[in-house]
Amino acid sequence: MENKTDIESLVTTDEQIYNQFEGISISHSVLSQIPYTVAIEYFVLPYSIDEKGRIEVLMAYAHDVEMIQAIQLHTGVCIKPKAIGKDYLLKLIAKHYDIDKSGPETEEKVTVSRDREIPQRLSYNRLDDTVSIVNDIIFEAIRLRASDIHFEPFEREMCIRFRVDGILQEMMTIPVKRVPELISRVKIMAQLNIAEKRRSQDGRISIAKQGKEVDIRVSTLPTDFGEKIVLRLLDKSSFDFNLENIGMLPSKLGLFKKAIQMPNGIVLITGPTGSGKSTTLYGVINYLKKPGVNISTIEDPIEYNITGISQTQIKPDIGLTFAAMLRTLLRQDPNIIMVGEMRDQETAEIAIRSSLTGHLVLSTLHTNDAPSAITRLIDMGVESYLVASSVSMIIAQRLVRRICSHCKCEDTLSNDIKKSIGLSSEITVYKGLGCSACGHTGYRGRTGIFEVLPISEEIRHLINNKVYASDIRNQAVKEGLVSLRDSALLKLTEGETSIEEVVREISVLT
Repeated sequence: MENKTDIESLVTTDEQIYNQFEGISISHSVLSQIPYTVAIEYFVLPYSIDEKGRIEVLMAYAHDVEMIQAIQLHTGVCIKPKAIGKDYLLKLIAKHYDIDKSGPETEEKVTVSRDREIPQRLSYNRLDDTVSIVNDIIFEAIRLRASDIHFEPFEREMCIRFRVDGILQEMMTIPVKRVPELISRVKIMAQLNIAEKRRSQDGRISIAKQGKEVDIRVSTLPTDFGEKIVLRLLDKSSFDFNLENIGMLPSKLGLFKKAIQMPNGIVLITGPTGSGKSTTLYGVINYLKKPGVNISTIEDPIEYNITGISQTQIKPDIGLTFAAMLRTLLRQDPNIIMVGEMRDQETAEIAIRSSLTGHLVLSTLHTNDAPSAITRLIDMGVESYLVASSVSMIIAQRLVRRICSHCKCEDTLSNDIKKSIGLSSEITVYKGLGCSACGHTGYRGRTGIFEVLPISEEIRHLINNKVYASDIRNQAVKEGLVSLRDSALLKLTEGETSIEEVVREISVLT
């Protein structure tokens, strides 16, 4: 057994690290990855770039995940931290950045973690700083595969949050005095009226970053403490149009493909906002498109442009509603029509009559499960016989986060917990520990869970008799329906998602 002296000799002290880095020369290309103002703000010094492109840094707070995320927000790349004491680090920063301490400095407080305020010294033009901050926020959101950026003003600060894999995460805060110029910068990029602060506005930004084309939808909303801005990021290069990759069971995917290859009928995708309905519809369109088929869409909004498809954005303020555009579209000789959403009786009835006259119609509804879509249409005022004769398939869906493959490990669950959610005690489940690849969340990407309901003759008969959704579900289960709950449990047992994600969805569905 090693004695105390031997053990101490294996430990690298802060002084030894300082001596190691005090005498070396760090290249300008490495130092430029993290400006001096950021180095002082976050107590960090870059010294190398490893073979994976990560910046290797010395950090005073090397175990602070929020601090690491904040640095990555500024740099746009992953960092690999090495701990060192703050006093030693500040000496190294001063030496390697060769800072003239006699120059003017402006100091203000910014918060990079919930428990600590540290000084930020600004030694460059304020306008350029604002431009850089907004660019850094957007580029970091792209790097983290975020779907939305929230700029949320409060009394003392603005909170910046990213929605990654469906979950909002707080990234940083901006001092309140910087908020107006930050909002103005975003509005200028989106070509919005910066003087209009009393009404909501909508705009669009298009950017390219490292070969990626990203469309950004911008929405402003007046609040008590200023304008809230939400950016929806639509990364064209990362969008997967392949139906094979949406996460549907192969046997159910076969039924789905059979329904969408029929010459007429209605296929409905249901679920709440953010459940992936539009993604599935775009996958269907991409699967069906070919030179001999005329496919047209009516959307609100158009999220992705698909080559070879006629896509139309509704504009209710000038009379271009779903119903009005659908009437016009029927005179354009379409084979397949996608209606973004059936929001009212008029749209639903036109879509149904279109399907009965030889068109395949794809659309969405906001219902919790597949059988409820039938009663939703009837509640809208559509005759039950029209629903029974036109609808060929209904699919309900949700999204669950995938466990990160880089930090995936077995999870320990008691048999009581397994039993409570309907799992066998022998089943092995998994979780993500959290790593730099997944932003320390344990998850990377999402997959779908689905409830696929083909409309059989028996179910058509039930619809004609105006039965309850529960009666339709009972018949569908007899015919082999896999519920959303069972689909979620299957993803768990296959190791694709975690118990937390399944419980979150099951609590909604039950």
